Formats: sequence, structure tokens, C-alpha cells
Amino acid sequence: MPTRKQRRRAQKGRRHEYETVWVDGEGNELEEPPEELVAAPARTDVAKPKSKAAQQQRGGRPVRVPPPPSWQRAAKRSAILGAAIFALFYILGSKNGGHSLGPALGLAAVYTALFIPFTYTIDRFSHNRWQRRAEQQEGKRQPKKR
Repeated sequence: MPTRKQRRRAQKGRRHEYETVWVDGEGNELEEPPEELVAAPARTDVAKPKSKAAQQQRGGRPVRVPPPPSWQRAAKRSAILGAAIFALFYILGSKNGGHSLGPALGLAAVYTALFIPFTYTIDRFSHNRWQRRAEQQEGKRQPKKR
């Protein structure tokens, strides 16, 4: 004998099941779908050459080209981090309900100043690594001349 949970699941399954019914022009139910629905248009798959800009990774996504490093981008990122650090230190630095603006602002400024060169270095590293990989792949593709 099925349990209450099993009965509920079975009822739910019956509630959500549906059938596709085909009706002709006169209102009669058909056993099979009409020919115009069955005959799907034949597609012709023509292979298109892929450009170098849209190279695909193994996962099927296009390769992301890292932009060259810039101090302006590093400063923008560190400003966002600085605002988050300021909010964090301002909220967590409260003693007995009193928030202190000075120490939170000072610590946020220090973290922001240290984060700018750190971000620039990471951007430079990733860009240089990407360039080295691209050069190595180009070297593999071209046959060596003797």
C-alpha cells in the first residue's frame, strides 16, 4: 500500500501530465501529427572558417583577450575596493555603538594605496602570460622552414 507521500507524488504527476492532441480542420482528433508538422525543412550546414578573433576554448566560449595593463584601470578597481574597505572598517570598528570615521578612513586609504600597484602587477602578469601563450601557439601552427 502506498504511503501518503507516494500518493501525493502520484497525484501531482497526473495533474502535471499533458498530451499533445492534433485536431484536423473538421475537429476530429488525429493519431499522428499532420504532414506539414512532420516535414521539417532540411537545413544545410555549411562550415564557415573561424576568424582568429573568435577562437574557441574547449568549453565552447570565445577566448577572452586580457587588455593591456593601465594605471587608470588599477586606480578604478582600487577605488571600489577602498569604498568597500571603508564601509567594512566603519561598521566593524564601532565601539559601544559609536562609529569612528577617522581610523576607518585612514585604513581604507592605506589599503587603497597598496592595492593600486598590486592590481597593476596582476594585470601586467596576466597580459604578458597571454601574449606568451599566443606566440607559442603561433609557433606550433607554422611549420618550421629548413
